[in-house]
Amino acid sequence: LLTVPLLIIEFYLILSAITKTPVGVFWRLLIGSLVMLGFGFAGEAGAMDVSLAFWIAMAAWVFIMWEIFFGQASKINAASGNANVQKAYKAMAWLVTI
Repeated sequence: LLTVPLLIIEFYLILSAITKTPVGVFWRLLIGSLVMLGFGFAGEAGAMDVSLAFWIAMAAWVFIMWEIFFGQASKINAASGNANVQKAYKAMAWLVTI
């Protein structure tokens, strides 16, 4: 259960290593990943309706994808101009997508 939030937080850590990154990026990514995991678990454990839990978890995943590919995190990465950071960011983005 810790690996997904840690992977998502790595986006913030990589960006923070090269530029001042707003803490809001961290919180949006963390909360999105916790919502995704929490509702996914609740659905699988039978604590709530499976379909409802699935759609809430999927909405959180779409939110995370949006932040990574089009949101503030993506814009900070694009503006960084650091080829190594952009390469690492792109590789992690595809890991989260697949």
